[in-house]
Amino acid sequence: TRCGGPKMAAADSARKAAKVLAPSATQKLRVLALHGHAQSASRFKGKIAAVTKEVKSLAEFQFVDAPFPLSLADENIEEGSESAFTWLDIRGAGRLGKGCCDKYAGVEQSFASIASAECDGIVAFSMGAAVLASLLCHPKYGAELRGRLRFAALLSGFIPVDPELAGWFEEVGTIEGLPTFHCIGRSDEEIAPDRSEALATKFEGAVVHRHDGGHVVPASVRKDFKAFLAGLPV
Repeated sequence: TRCGGPKMAAADSARKAAKVLAPSATQKLRVLALHGHAQSASRFKGKIAAVTKEVKSLAEFQFVDAPFPLSLADENIEEGSESAFTWLDIRGAGRLGKGCCDKYAGVEQSFASIASAECDGIVAFSMGAAVLASLLCHPKYGAELRGRLRFAALLSGFIPVDPELAGWFEEVGTIEGLPTFHCIGRSDEEIAPDRSEALATKFEGAVVHRHDGGHVVPASVRKDFKAFLAGLPV
């Protein structure tokens, strides 16, 4: 998969400047928030409201919609409900369900969207976390993104089964130097907990919050996440 090279190259100088001007201990972290499959920025904002409220003294969040809008024909979206989006072109994805699809078609567009955002850290849920983790492992663009982020939070994340993306995880080995926070539900029936655990092992020093719930970000995570942010190296 080729990743929106021109867009990323055009933003290189701005990103390097942003790294030099990274927030001090007295400034709030700029956090990009990525929702899961068939969700939206506003829906994800509501789902993690307890978490964002807990860390409001440390971080300010920017919630964004994924690049690919879904229609009623694409997903079981109720009539009259708000818009829903996803991180890949499902028309070319093949088999799709429970965190599995044959090919992350169109994911380059999502990569470009994420990489062009000016932020200090990224919080991502489910498929959003899988796409972010894949970008962090990208053979061409991963190192640059890892170098400018102060942290990544991968909530109910997983390694994609798409052979090309999965291969990036194998090639990069264990990622060092990027603090990561992981949230894993022991009763998650959408993304099996062992898949989220496998993702966490790819990051050296990963902080993992485990809970007894399912495919959610529970309010119980808020204290651990605040401690994680407060302990980030300056």
